[in-house]
Amino acid sequence: MQISARTMYGLRALVTLAGARTDEPMSIQTIAEEEELPGKFLEGIMADLKRGGFVRSKRGASGGYFLERPASEITLLSVIRHLEGPVAPMAYGDRTSGDGTPTDRQAAFRPVWQEIRDATIRVLERYTIQSIADSVPELMHDDFRPIYQI
Repeated sequence: MQISARTMYGLRALVTLAGARTDEPMSIQTIAEEEELPGKFLEGIMADLKRGGFVRSKRGASGGYFLERPASEITLLSVIRHLEGPVAPMAYGDRTSGDGTPTDRQAAFRPVWQEIRDATIRVLERYTIQSIADSVPELMHDDFRPIYQI
């Protein structure tokens, strides 16, 4: 399984929002600057995260983004599935037989790939945006509280 730069940027943006210590929305520009991400690219990612129900936006000069729900309820798995699609085991370069079906030897690996996929899903379900934000040293403050609007 590979995580694209787009998905990694989206995860980083969510962690940045989780670490916000203000009731004000965070602008794309602020998120991009804090995470050193390309602003134009981030705009599309944030729009996609909004469609997925992870963030909500506020329009206007003081507009920006909030988390849609608590960071502790947003799993890495849910974000990755939204931005990447289904979690699949690592790709392998074996060719199939002439009719496109896996050979017996290739099919013998299927349980291994399934176990890897299942383990990956368990790990990604266990971690949340909040658990990642809690491990970022500059986000650990006494007044730390994730901001989201319901």
